[in-house]
Amino acid sequence: MSLTLHQDPQSSLIRLEGTFTYESHTAFRAATQALLDRPGTQRLLLDMSALAYMDSSSLGMLLLLREKAEVKDIKVVLIKPSPMVMTILKVVRFGKLFEIQEE
Repeated sequence: MSLTLHQDPQSSLIRLEGTFTYESHTAFRAATQALLDRPGTQRLLLDMSALAYMDSSSLGMLLLLREKAEVKDIKVVLIKPSPMVMTILKVVRFGKLFEIQEE
């Protein structure tokens, strides 16, 4: 998986591309932790439009990110999940835990 970062004063966006699996753990954790630690961040946006697949470990990574963000009063938003990823998110009912913007 590749990660592309974009930042403005109040929010940060990470574009996820490829497959989000356990092998992505180190890069994902490093990128998200740096953004959570950045002063002024209020929202962390994860653009999932180019994400082809995610496994159960990546779902766990999202849950851990949500927990860390809540402590800092930062909102995590999942943006435009690809159809395959949206199916997975619906099955595990992540819409109850995250704001998911489909468009």
